[in-house]
Amino acid sequence: MGLHGALLLQRTTVLIAALVAGSITGLSDGGTARPTVNCSYSATKCTFAGASVRIINDSPLPAYQLAISGYDGVSDLTVSFTNSVVQYVPGLVFASLPNTTVIRLTGTQTRIIDEDAFQGLKRVSAIMIADNPLEALPKTIFRQLYTLRTLKLIDVGLTTIAPEWFRDLGQLNFLTVTKNRVRTLDAAVFRHCPKIWNLDLSGNAIESLPPTVFDPLTDVESIKLDNNRLEEVHENLFANTGDLRKLTLSNNSLTLVPPILLRNLSVLEELHLRWNRLEDFQLLFFPSIKPFALDLRNNGLVSFDRTMLTVLENLDAIWLNDNRISSIAPDTFHDAVNTTLIELDDNYLEVVPVELLAGLTHLRVFAASNNKIKAVPEELFLENLEVKQIRLAGNLIETLPTKFFAELPILEELYLNRNNLVELREDAFVDCPMLRVIQLGHNQLASIPPRTFAQQQQSIRSLDITTNHLINIEFVKGLKQLARLNLEANRISELEGSAFDGTSNITHLLLSYNNLTRLTSESFQGLSKLKVLNVSNNVITSIEEDTFKRMPTLDELHLNGNEISSLPTGAFVALGTLKKLSLGSNKLQEIRSTFLQSLPMLQELDLSNNPIADVNEQLLHYTHNMQRLSLSEVRLQRLSKNFLLKPIALQFLERCSIEEIDTEAFWSFGSIYPAVLLLRGNELTVLPRGLFRNSRMLSVLDLSLNRLTELNPDAFASDSALHELYLEGNQIRQLWPRNFAKFRHLKVLNLRNNSIEWIPDGTFEGLDSLKVLDFGNNKLTRLPPAALADLINLEFVSADGLALRTLDRDLFTNQPNLKAVFLQNNQLAELELGLFRKNGLLRQLSIANNSFISFPLHKYKQLNESLRSLDVSDNRIESMIVTPALEELKASRNQISHVFPVAGTEPALVSIDLSSNRLSSVEDLSDFKHLVALDVSHNPLDAFDFTHLGAFYNLTYFNASSLNVPSLALTTDGMLLPFLTSLDLSNNGIRTVSEEFLNSFPRLTQLYLQNNPLHGYSYKFFFDIFPSLTLLGLDL
Repeated sequence: MGLHGALLLQRTTVLIAALVAGSITGLSDGGTARPTVNCSYSATKCTFAGASVRIINDSPLPAYQLAISGYDGVSDLTVSFTNSVVQYVPGLVFASLPNTTVIRLTGTQTRIIDEDAFQGLKRVSAIMIADNPLEALPKTIFRQLYTLRTLKLIDVGLTTIAPEWFRDLGQLNFLTVTKNRVRTLDAAVFRHCPKIWNLDLSGNAIESLPPTVFDPLTDVESIKLDNNRLEEVHENLFANTGDLRKLTLSNNSLTLVPPILLRNLSVLEELHLRWNRLEDFQLLFFPSIKPFALDLRNNGLVSFDRTMLTVLENLDAIWLNDNRISSIAPDTFHDAVNTTLIELDDNYLEVVPVELLAGLTHLRVFAASNNKIKAVPEELFLENLEVKQIRLAGNLIETLPTKFFAELPILEELYLNRNNLVELREDAFVDCPMLRVIQLGHNQLASIPPRTFAQQQQSIRSLDITTNHLINIEFVKGLKQLARLNLEANRISELEGSAFDGTSNITHLLLSYNNLTRLTSESFQGLSKLKVLNVSNNVITSIEEDTFKRMPTLDELHLNGNEISSLPTGAFVALGTLKKLSLGSNKLQEIRSTFLQSLPMLQELDLSNNPIADVNEQLLHYTHNMQRLSLSEVRLQRLSKNFLLKPIALQFLERCSIEEIDTEAFWSFGSIYPAVLLLRGNELTVLPRGLFRNSRMLSVLDLSLNRLTELNPDAFASDSALHELYLEGNQIRQLWPRNFAKFRHLKVLNLRNNSIEWIPDGTFEGLDSLKVLDFGNNKLTRLPPAALADLINLEFVSADGLALRTLDRDLFTNQPNLKAVFLQNNQLAELELGLFRKNGLLRQLSIANNSFISFPLHKYKQLNESLRSLDVSDNRIESMIVTPALEELKASRNQISHVFPVAGTEPALVSIDLSSNRLSSVEDLSDFKHLVALDVSHNPLDAFDFTHLGAFYNLTYFNASSLNVPSLALTTDGMLLPFLTSLDLSNNGIRTVSEEFLNSFPRLTQLYLQNNPLHGYSYKFFFDIFPSLTLLGLDL
């Protein structure tokens, strides 16, 4: 390559191929060198690994070519790029690989693809371009690709789909254009590709569609339009797609589905309408001839009856979960003779009509969990002999009718957990001999009759009765096939010798959070197949030596959280297969050196938080398979030579008061397997030379919260494989050039909360793989322009809590992969508009608690397109302009009076915190109609009208506490926010709150009304309206 050519290339592009990908050779081409990038060829795959093509200036763009070695010249090729940066794809670049059939250009940071890039390919059948920030896609880019059958354009920033792309794609069968910003389609976009079978347009911003747009797709079988912004669809939209089998319209903003929308779709098998705004639904003139599944979850339906469907005969499954259905007509499904599944979970049903399931002789699954059902009719399942699963969890059922399960001979799964059951009749399940799974947890059962499960002795596999009030477990006896028994959080204080008679197949026994005081040789008699035994968090003070003697297959034993002060000498001698032993949070004062001698297979040991005076250095010499050891909060002071004689993968030595470590303490640790060592919160002042010299496979080392003044590189192996290094909260003052050069594989480096005053050039030299760097809360007052120059793969950087006043314009120019920057708690008043010009992947920025009086995001080069989350809290900003791509804005404690979208655009903002500002009205925020979370607390609003919230249909979180409003009227005029789960109205002078007002928010789980002068209200008033309420703030 000539000098002139080299200089030109240096100015315009950095082009590097990693050694594993081949080499670069200069080729003469009209006097200009054309570098060649070689691929690694194996079994028809041509993979370019580690290639790098970076655009420095906009033009001229470089020319390079792709090459392959060891190729037979005949086989089909799949071309892909791994760990590569290819910002520019020139014309005819794939022509040198003429047998290419598949091209994958994924995550390569590609910005520009020449219109001739794919020319010269006569056999290509699939092209995938994904996760790239394309500036544009030329209209003629796919011309003459007559053999193309699959095209995927995923997350590449498209705003339109050009009809010209498809002019030569007559054989296209699979088209995916997802996760882009397309807002509508040209009516003729598919005119030249009528053979599409599968069309995926999900995850865009499509607001409307021409009625005839799909007319050319007469063979299409699947259309996905989910995760868009459709508010309506024309009744003729699918009039010509008679072969359609699957239609997905979920997660849009549909308020109505035309009743005749499906009139020509006789073979449709699936219709997905989840997460829309449907309050009414009718499906007429649908000539279904196939079993049909209908998904209406997460809408706003308040009732359901047979007039809504005319295709009941072929209805196979219907999901009505997560609506607001408070009533369902008794005859709703009477013609649905072939229906196998009905789900009504998460609604507001108080009554289930006795005739609801009449005639459904093929019903397999019925679900109505998480409703308000207080009682169930005795004959509900009278005609449903084929039911296999019933879910009624999360209701208010107190008793079950005598013959509720009388006609369910093949019932296999029953979920009645989280109700108010106070009793079970002994013959409750007498007619259900096939029951395998029963969940009765979180009820009010004080006892269960001994023969309740007598008919399930040969069938029941899993029994869950956690969180009740049981004292006796006589009912367990004789359950021959029982494998999993959960009795956690009851009141069991003793296990008699015959407690588990006839249950020899139990493998998982969970008894934590009971009142057990002692374990004896009879406690688990007959349980020879146990694999997991959990008796943690009881009040056990003693364990007999033979307690675990007859458990030869036990894998896990949890004894943590008890009152055990000593262990019998032979307590674990029979547990030869034990892999996990938890003894943490007891009162053990001593552990014998031979303690582990009888546990040769032990992989995990937890002794943390015990008052053990000293751990014998021979303790761990008997472990050959140990992978995880926790001695946190066990006082050790000094780790002696050969402390870890055998390799251990994960070791917790946090808060052990360790002051000194012998050079030979970890001589084999991390020498064979990837290892993790947590030494956080000790008293270390220095790492001895050669401490980790054999720990080549040490991958995570946490030395945070010690008293280190420097990191001694001589403590580590020269070929260290360390991936994560945490040095937070030490006393490090100075860094040196090449300080971390040994750690060339390092991905995470945490230096925060030290006393570092300066970062010399070259400090991070060699850290090409580093992705996360945190040096916040140090004593730095400025950052050199080249401070981060060596960190070419950096993705996250924290420079918070410093005393920075300015940042150099070129600080981040070498970080094309940067995704998040944290600059909060500094003294910054402004940032250069071009500071992030090279960071096309930057998604998150925090400049909270600085000195900004404005932050014109829309003016920042590149950042205005890439940024998704911005935190400007605790500044002095008076107004904000929200860019179209921004999804989260944190702007609390400023002086903001107005927030605007960029003129002529629709904002994507879903979360905004404007608390403690100077807002005068919420109505001004109505342009942000996609909001899910809104906080306007502590603002001097002139007035507040709750009906203005109707603009935010998808709102789930709303905080309007401490508003400076003369009087807050709680009226909504019928307005509905069906997805709101958290509402904060505290400290507002509210005197009354009506049931009508609260009914506007039917899904509330958190309601804050404290610090209001409310009188005469009881907890019952609110819990009757919201039985799913988990948090209520109320002053009584």
